[in-house]
This record gives sequence, structure tokens and C-alpha cells, in this order.
Amino acid sequence: MKLISCTIENFGKLNNVTYDFSGECNTICEDNGWGKSTLASFIRVMFYGFKNESKKKLVDKERNRLMPWQKGVYGGEIVFETGGVVYSLRRTFGKKQADDEFLLVRKDTNVECDDFSCYIGEELFKIDAQSFERTVFIGQSDCVTATTDSINAKIGNLADNTDDINNFETAVGRLTAVLNNITSTRSTGSISKRKSRITELAARINNYSQTDRIIEEQTDIRDNLCAKREELRADRKKMQEQQKHLSVQKDIQALKEKYQLLDKECNNKKNAFEQYEHYFNGELPEKEDVHKQIEIFDEAGILSGKFTHIDDYDSKRLEQLRGMFEQGIPDSETIDEWQNAAGQLDELKEDAAKNRLSDDELEKLEGYKKRFARGIPDENKVGKIHDIWISAQNKQNSIVGKEMKLDLARENEQARLERAKLYKNSCVPGIIAGIVMAVIGGVLVVPVMEVGIAMIIVGLCMAVVFSVIGTVKKKQHDSEFMNISAESDNKLKAIEADINDDKNFISGTENVVRQFCEEYEITFSRDNIAWELSGLCHDIEDYRELEKRAAAQDNELSEQIKQLENRLDVFLKQYNCAANGNNYSLTIERIRNDIADYKRINQEISKQDIYRNQYEQNMSGIKCFLRKYIKGFKGEESIGETLRNLDKKLDGYYRAKSEYDKAMMIKADFESENDISMFTAQNDADKISLEDIASDMTRIDNMIEEYAQQISQCNKQLENLQIQADECENCRQELNRLTDIQESEKNKERLLKLTKQIMEDSKQSFTSEYMGPVMSGFRKYYTILTGCEPDAYNLDADTKLTVMEQNMPRDIGYLSAGKQDLVGVCMRMALVEAMYKEEKPFLIFDDPFVNLDDNNIKGAMKLLDEIAKNYQVIYFTCSESRIHN
Repeated sequence: MKLISCTIENFGKLNNVTYDFSGECNTICEDNGWGKSTLASFIRVMFYGFKNESKKKLVDKERNRLMPWQKGVYGGEIVFETGGVVYSLRRTFGKKQADDEFLLVRKDTNVECDDFSCYIGEELFKIDAQSFERTVFIGQSDCVTATTDSINAKIGNLADNTDDINNFETAVGRLTAVLNNITSTRSTGSISKRKSRITELAARINNYSQTDRIIEEQTDIRDNLCAKREELRADRKKMQEQQKHLSVQKDIQALKEKYQLLDKECNNKKNAFEQYEHYFNGELPEKEDVHKQIEIFDEAGILSGKFTHIDDYDSKRLEQLRGMFEQGIPDSETIDEWQNAAGQLDELKEDAAKNRLSDDELEKLEGYKKRFARGIPDENKVGKIHDIWISAQNKQNSIVGKEMKLDLARENEQARLERAKLYKNSCVPGIIAGIVMAVIGGVLVVPVMEVGIAMIIVGLCMAVVFSVIGTVKKKQHDSEFMNISAESDNKLKAIEADINDDKNFISGTENVVRQFCEEYEITFSRDNIAWELSGLCHDIEDYRELEKRAAAQDNELSEQIKQLENRLDVFLKQYNCAANGNNYSLTIERIRNDIADYKRINQEISKQDIYRNQYEQNMSGIKCFLRKYIKGFKGEESIGETLRNLDKKLDGYYRAKSEYDKAMMIKADFESENDISMFTAQNDADKISLEDIASDMTRIDNMIEEYAQQISQCNKQLENLQIQADECENCRQELNRLTDIQESEKNKERLLKLTKQIMEDSKQSFTSEYMGPVMSGFRKYYTILTGCEPDAYNLDADTKLTVMEQNMPRDIGYLSAGKQDLVGVCMRMALVEAMYKEEKPFLIFDDPFVNLDDNNIKGAMKLLDEIAKNYQVIYFTCSESRIHN
């Protein structure tokens, strides 16, 4: 079975890609990210379809992950040969499996055929997709393999009838699941759980053995409590009759106590009212008048805050400004005129500063003049220096790969010469036969002369003829060897010449760049040459800009600036001011602010006198008002507090009067509704008897309640005991049922264990038949790759490979990543060799040697040579050091 070509329309990042698989070992060496693994996946998907179709997340589905980046038709074509027939396999893929299209065409007729279905991979290779990825398809960093039921069936020549072996794992899995569910050795098994339940039921039945006796005892206690409760209820009924007789006297006593409370309340309200009357001066003010005086007081407070606003700072500021404006205050138009003059001065200074070079710029300009004293280099020359340096660096980076290629070519050519040098003279047996015949003829000369002489002549002729033939063949072999040797020398010399040319170019370029750097004071460093050349271009532009600005400086502005500054100084001197740091605009703006402050303070002082006079008038009127209505007011108290207290006292007076009048009205209503003369004949004798009766009734009620609680507890205990009795009977029935089920499941467990053991023994007997061929293949490929025998490796009946380390068999998972890949590749090839005896499949190697060291890489290339003799190999790699020649 061979691949002839493939055409990818759109698949992952690949678009319109065609590849012909011409040789036995097709090596595809491309950089990382080219799409090598995508191409390998395309071949697998074309035969087996996508993996992980049942995953819920889109990111986990291979179909979505390999969706074309540039949209378009999702799929392509593969042309392959099997059984002497060439087929064209076309597939296009949709968003789901139901949208996929499959087309198979025979190339000899160009007619669609049904030789294979859409499950063509399983029909061609006789294995499922998982087994394909563990044998024929070797992915990067996924070399380790293990057998599957499908692989075992293919090795055992059961590929056409694989139901038994393919379903072995399913059957064993089901048996194991059933055993795990019912096992007695695990706490989660039904037998173990049921055993615990049986033990629990037996213990509960034993605990319920005294339940009937306790039920009888609790019933007797409950009946005695009920009889005592009935006796207490009869006593309480008698006391209720006696209590009704005394209740009438109790009502009269309650009315008397209520009347006494009403009388006391009237006295309290009267005292409170009289206290408020003593506060006033015999006359009550109106509520509105009090509120008006409070408003006047608040306005006076505001006035007092205004005429006390002048602080020490404003006083000092006023004295300062009076001295400043002795000659008068300039108007706003004058200030604006001089402010415009200051702005004009700033514009002249800004124009002069644009063309003036700073000290740092002058120093930099002098440095450039010294550096470029011999002339400024042309930008084209700098660009050429930069380009040849980059070319030299690229060649330097490629030398390592070329040297590795030279070493690998030397090894291959050396091996080729050693094979060509070997010569075996095939004529030696003929020469020996002729000599032997001549010797026999010499022996026969005496008894049979004619025969002996004839044999001597024939033997000598034969020896001479074979000697001549051997000499001619030896000369031909030597001539061919000389041609091969010369061809090898020419090939190696061509590679060496290419490397030497690169080195000479690098050396010459370095001398040119070093000379250029010395000429323009550039520090030569291989890592920073590109950066330094870029900096040189920047310095050239900066030098030209500084020269341009130095030539454009204007001295005419200086005279204008000086005249304008003199005029501004004369103006500022009138007000005892000077420009701070020649900032005339800021100084004039300060004069403007000083004028505003001077006017503001003078206006504030004028307002103070008005506010103070109004304040004194308000306070005088308020004091006259308070003396009129408050008894004993002297004017020394706090006016605001006294006004607010007067307002509160006025409210309290009206409230106390209203409450006193209301209490007197309630008392009068009570006297009119009741005969208060009967209160004088009431005594307290009956009261005491009624309280005793109430106390006795309370005591009896408590006892009745206590008996009721005890009876309730007894009933609850009886209910619980009855429930326990019912549970005991249920437990007996459940115990009998579980005991029968337990015996049945124990028998089932024993039969399942026996069945599983027989099936596993049968499989091991089946797989042990092809352990020898698989291990023999592993030894062959391991010896080719490493050069030594795999004596430390063993294969068990489950086709699992182990390695002896520290006198113990270890899983190959404990080996290094490189060793695991090496062993995995050999094991995969051993399985493929055992599986396919007749038509050989093609093999896909997706850079499986990435973790191997240099020594094993050489062995891996030899292994590819050996495999390519019997199989078509598609080998992907991203490194020239792992290219198969």
C-alpha cells in the first residue's frame, strides 16, 4: 500500500497545497509553524475521520480545531495504491459529521466505485483509529505505544472476525463492574453493605426484646396520673364558685383606687401650672411677638459677624497699599495698555529664543564639528555598510547548520566508501576447483594416462581462466571504487568551499565595517553594529539642524527688547515695583490685583459702620421687650437663650393649663357616674380572702398542668414503644429477606470471579503465541537504532514492555523522554511487522526523534534506511540535523 500524492484545498492553516510521495522515504523538512503536523493529521483524517467528535466543548473537537483559517472548501484528495489498483479518495467536511461527503474513484476507469466505504481506514488497515495511531501513525512526543484489542486481533490473523477479541476488554470491563458492585471485599460492594445491614438488624432486634414489658409498666403509671388529675379538677370547681361571690366586692375596691388616682393627678397638674404662672410678669406675650423678637436677634447676630470681618491681615494690607498708591490709583485702561506692552515684550523674547542655541546645543555642535572634520558620510554609504553587515551575520548564523551537514555527509560518504571498498573474489572457487582437478589428474596419470592427462590440462586451463576473470573483475572493482571516492571527495569539497566562501565574506565584511567605525569614532561591537549605524544617521541629521539654526540667529530683536524693558521699568517704579525675573506681565497683573484689594478693603470698612449701628438698635429693642414680660429680668443674661427659653415657657404654660383643665373634667365626669359615698364603707377583709383563693387556684392549676405534662410524656413513650415494636417486626422480616439475597449474591460473585479468570487465562494464552515474533522485531529495530542488543527489555503476555533497572522490572514510563521515544518507535515497528505479513502499509513519522541525542539521531537515520526497504515512509522534521538523506 502506497501514497502517490495528496492535494489539500483547505485544512487548518494549509491552503492549496499539493505534495507527491515519489520515493520510498519522503522527507518533509520545514520550519516550525509551516503545517507539518497539520499535513500528517490530514492524511490520518482522510482515512479515519476526526477524533473527539463526541466532546461537548468546541475547543476539544478536532473538527473545529482544524477548521480552515481562510474559510473555503474544508477537505482535499489523496491518491493511493493498494492491491495493484490506484484510487482517488476525496473528502469534504462540514460543521458536523452528518455534513461530510465521501467519494472513492478508481483511477484506471475514472469511475466512482464502492470497493471501500467511508470507513476506509478500518477496511484497508484492518485496525481501528486508536490502533492506527499506536502503530502506523507516529506523532511528535507520542511515540510510546501499547496494544489494543484491534492490534491483538490483527496480529493473530483475526482481522476478518474480530468480535471475540475486540469485545474482550468490554466483556471483562462489564464483569469487573458487576463484581465491584457486589463484591464482599470492598466497602462499596452490595454484599459488604448488606452484611453490615444484616448485623445492624440483628442488633436492633436484640435491643427491642424488653419493649412489651415496658409498655405495660408505662400504661399503669399513666392511669394513676389521670385519676389524680380528675380529683384536682373537682377541687378547683369548688373554688371558682367561692371566687364569684367575692368578685363583686373586688370591683368596688377597684373603683375606689381609680378615684384616688384621678384626685392625685389633678393635684399634680395644678402644681405644674402654678410653676409656669410664677415665671411671667403678670402679662403673657403673644406667640408671634416672641418669634418676631427671635428673628430680630438672629439678624443682629448676622450684623455682628459682618462688622467684625476686618482682620489683621486686611489692616496690614491696607497700610501697605496706601503707601504704594500715594501718587494715585491708575485706571484699568492704563493697566491694560502696559499689560499689552509686556505681552509684546514676551513675544519678542520668544522670537529671539527660537533661533538661539543653548549651551548644551553649542557644546554638541562643537563635538559634531570635530567628529565630522573629514566630512559627513553619505547616507547611502551608511546603508550599504548596514546591508553587508546583515548579510555577514546571516551567513555566520547558517555556518553552524552547514558544518553539521558537512559532518553528516562525511559520515554517510565514509560508510558508502567502506561498503564500496569491500570486494569478494567469486572466481576463487573456480581456481581451487581447477587446481584440485589437475591434482586428481596427476594421480590418475599412472593407472589411466589419457584420462589423467586430460584432467590435468582441463584443470590447469580452468585455473588460468578463472584467474584471468578474477583479475579483470578486480580491476573493474578498483576503477569503480576510485570513481566513487572521487565523487565523494568532490561532494565534500563543494560543501567545504561553500563554508570557506562564507567565512571569507564574513572576515572581509568585518574588516570593512571595523575601518568605517574607526573613521567615525564608533565603538566596534558585533552585537551593536546595526544600532550604532542607526545612531550615526541620527547624529548626521542633528548636526545639520544645529548648523542651520546657528546660521539663522537675529541680533536686531535685542535692541527692541531693551527699549521696551526700559519703558516698563519707568512705569513700575512709580508704584515701588520691579519685575521679578524680568516677568513684566506677572508684575503688572499683581498691580491690577493690588488695586482690586485696595478698593475692596475700603468698601468693607464703610460697610462696618452701618452694620454696627443697626446691631445696637436691634439689641436695645429686644431688652425692652424681655423686661416687660419676664419677672426679674435684669439684662445681664444671654439674650438669645432668654428669648428661646421664653418661647418654651409660653408653650409650657398653655400645655400645663390644658392638662390641668382636662384632669378636672375627667374627675368631675367620674363623680357624676359613680356614688363615691360607698367608698368609705369598703374594708380590706374580703380582699385578703380573694387573694388566698386565687393563690390556691393557681397552685391547683400548676399541679393539673404538671400531671398533664407527665401524662403526655407517658403517651409519647407509649407511642415510641409501639413504634419500636412495629420496627422490630419489620426488622425480622427484612432480616429474613436480606439473608436469602446475601446467599444468592455470594454464589453469583464466586461464578463471576471464575468466569473472569478463565477469560483472562484464555486471552494470555492467545497473546502469548505472538510474543516471540513481536519481541524478535523489537530486538531487530532496537539493534539498528542503538547499535546494541536490548537485553534489559522483556515482553509479557499482555504485550507490555518492561526494562530491568536495579534488578527490578520497571515500566518504560520511568525512562527519560528520549529513551521512551526510542523504545516506542522500535515497539511500533515490531507491531507493524507482526501485523502486516503481506501488503505493507505506508508509515507516517511526525518528527518522532525530537528528543533523541546526537548519537541516537544517527541511529534513527539508519533505522529509516532499513524501514524504507520494505515500507513507504512519510517523514516530517523541522531541523536540518534530523534530515534523512
